[in-house]
Amino acid sequence: MKITKSQIFTFINFFIAVTGITAAIVAMTYGSRGARLDGTITAHWQQIFTFTVLSNIFLSIVALISAILNIRGKLSGRAATWYLTAATAGAVTCITVLFFLAPMRAARGSNYFDMILEPMFFLHFLNPILAAVSFIFFLPTTPSARHARLIATIPILVYAVPYILFVVILQLVPDFYGVTFGGRYYLTPLVFLAFFLLAFAAASLLLFLHRKALNPKSI
Repeated sequence: MKITKSQIFTFINFFIAVTGITAAIVAMTYGSRGARLDGTITAHWQQIFTFTVLSNIFLSIVALISAILNIRGKLSGRAATWYLTAATAGAVTCITVLFFLAPMRAARGSNYFDMILEPMFFLHFLNPILAAVSFIFFLPTTPSARHARLIATIPILVYAVPYILFVVILQLVPDFYGVTFGGRYYLTPLVFLAFFLLAFAAASLLLFLHRKALNPKSI
């Protein structure tokens, strides 16, 4: 029996939904390996404040809804815009960990791979990659929103507001992402600008590759 792209899309997204929610619960119950070793989060439930957990919960919900809509043949361009937004959030999480947070830990003498072990294997690595692959190669429709790439940056903008408020201004929550570089709070706006540009670039690349895969002659 031949497996169709639609079936692969459905399977991948059910997998993302189940493993994403499960891994998020595990992280909030038992903590992540990196956070436990670094001592950056004193209580495991505080993982709910991380972009990792929030973006993966968002990705899991979008993946579940997308899989169901795909089964029913009702996966619209609007739903594809939501999927791009979720996949972009996941991509930002993955890229930040692999090329910023993990190298910073390694520079301090810790194990680079601690941040992609245990539940973080799914949240920091596998599920964001699966979402990108699913969006590029198996999503049967294209985002219909005119400014889909800008919409895809909304999770970064939304997360920046409480992070700056509680970490930088009120200093009630530890700077677990190190965006102040050891208390250099004046750098925070530049860091979040960099994250915004990263999200926009990730969304642009995902959308380009998706359109290329969907219709190679159109580009």
